[in-house]
Amino acid sequence: MQKSWKTLHGPHRGRWAKQWILTRWLRLIPSDCKTPSRLPRNMVAALSVGLALLLTGCAVPTNPNAWRLPNPPSPSSSTSPSPVTPLMPAYPPVPAVLPKPIVLGKNYPGVLNLPAHMNEPWIRVKITTPQATPPHVNPNLYAGRVYDIRLADGKYVAINALPIESYLTGVLSKELYANWAMAVYRAQAIAARTYALYQIETFGRTHAWDVTGTQSSQVYGGRDAETPHSRLATRQTAGIVMEGEAHSQWGVFCAYFSACNGGAEESAHAAWGDHRVSTLVNKYTGNLDAACPDFTWSPMAIPMWAVSDAVHWWGVKNKLPYLAELGSVTDIAITRSNPITGRPEIITLTDAAGHIGEMRAENFRLALLMDPNPAIHAPPSSFFRIVVKPQEILLVDGHGFGHGVGLSQWGAEKLATEGYSARYILQMYYPGNILHREW
Repeated sequence: MQKSWKTLHGPHRGRWAKQWILTRWLRLIPSDCKTPSRLPRNMVAALSVGLALLLTGCAVPTNPNAWRLPNPPSPSSSTSPSPVTPLMPAYPPVPAVLPKPIVLGKNYPGVLNLPAHMNEPWIRVKITTPQATPPHVNPNLYAGRVYDIRLADGKYVAINALPIESYLTGVLSKELYANWAMAVYRAQAIAARTYALYQIETFGRTHAWDVTGTQSSQVYGGRDAETPHSRLATRQTAGIVMEGEAHSQWGVFCAYFSACNGGAEESAHAAWGDHRVSTLVNKYTGNLDAACPDFTWSPMAIPMWAVSDAVHWWGVKNKLPYLAELGSVTDIAITRSNPITGRPEIITLTDAAGHIGEMRAENFRLALLMDPNPAIHAPPSSFFRIVVKPQEILLVDGHGFGHGVGLSQWGAEKLATEGYSARYILQMYYPGNILHREW
């Protein structure tokens, strides 16, 4: 009697099962095909697979239903498969401390110690933008000497090297109106000299120039810009600079200034993350520079695509992945304002995927201002409120022109017309500073 594999038990069960399956396989082969030379290719392959499974000792299921395919699910019980999410790197988090932008240079110390007396330094001013061939500059329009340098990318710029006092005579009349009071000119001369000396001792140590001739440093016009007011103010204040305190040390600091702060002076730390200096503070100044045409400016609409473009460019420029990798911005809000002045300090942006990036309000303005896309326009200052609309943002309650750090030129003119001296004006905008003659 032939034994069924279902009834086999004991230690020989596996051997009998293998013989039984082999017998079943051979019965399925036609009698005229049982010689190896006449077996069909597919039958040979099937036998090979079956024998390989048996010889490797695979367990034979005791449940005959195990060979059956499961019934298809009913339409009511079927569920949609979960979408496959590609493996993506973690989105870069916003750092706990926002870094200072690269475009404004390295984060130098708050103050620099200088010798008690020093010789008048020379300053190097970049007077042209980079171009493919050496620029043509009339050297007779500039004091000192003019020369070309070749940059690392192969482009050329023109540099004007001259004594710092000669440089200042070409700065004051480009920064101030011709009919403004002499006290303003003297205050501006001391602030501009302090700023320039700080740049010579910091940025200039590692670069081919100390300052530029544009608003990114101080506006400089060469000999053509010199006026009787600029020469007189420079001569009356020759060698005098301001000193401030940081971390119990006194020295020359970066004496920023702007056209109009809109009633609220901003510290350099709040604006860009500079080291804290006692003379650069957040301060409410009221209507002191209300005569400025941009003391209050009209609402300004900026498309969302322009916000996204500028923020992405700023992130790439300054190597900030949490901004460079933001997608299309869908929401933007002021998340921190200064408790003294009310000026916005931190702006938070959210893209369509819910990713978040933060930046300082002044850096947001600079991103719009410096973006190479000419279709993108920037607000006059970073002192505003934000109203979000579906396809744009509206900047409202805007005040001031420029970054608002340090001296306000329009406010200084107001104080000068009321009879206040240059020393008082400098104490107003750089509280606690000490005047010192360096040469």
